[in-house]
Amino acid sequence: MLKSVDLPGRTSVEETRHRILSAARAIYADKGSRGTTTREVADRADVNEATLFRHFGTKGQLLTEMLEYFGPSKDVPALLEEVRAIDSLEGQLVCLGLGVVESLRQREDLIKVTMAEEVANPNGLTCTWRGVSKAHAEISSFLSEKVKRGDLRGDPNSLTRLLMSLFFAYVMSRKIWNDCEASVEEAVKMMVNLFLNGARVR
Repeated sequence: MLKSVDLPGRTSVEETRHRILSAARAIYADKGSRGTTTREVADRADVNEATLFRHFGTKGQLLTEMLEYFGPSKDVPALLEEVRAIDSLEGQLVCLGLGVVESLRQREDLIKVTMAEEVANPNGLTCTWRGVSKAHAEISSFLSEKVKRGDLRGDPNSLTRLLMSLFFAYVMSRKIWNDCEASVEEAVKMMVNLFLNGARVR
């Protein structure tokens, strides 16, 4: 399954960047983009503001790098390696779904920050979603392999959007529909079956 960012043996520069980015994640999640100040991030990271700007240049760059640093793109290669070791298509997609759901649950704070930033700063959309776009591209490439083999039908990008949307909606709606008795694995299996009913070649 997916693991959080862990960099044993970090250099002092890497450690400083990690502390700043971790502080930024906590404060952005709590106060949003407009309520966050670089001074507060620097104080939380135990560095001076000049050090923060030396590493990241601007507040906008700090936000972009924070979202990418803690984003899902670094996890996807290992997840897909695990997925490819499974024989059946359904098993592969369930494994993929469980990994994606876990990743989303670990990053609900980043999702909220990203969506709020999209509303506040639509011109920064490309940078804000960069990490998500990388993860989408890798999963789309995996589904493209399935289309080429004749296991699935349809445009790989569209299939990826559909499948990821199911997982995203499940995670983000749990607090609204909290009476669901199904386990995460049962829910993912149901979503995969719904997906395969429309996308599997018969």
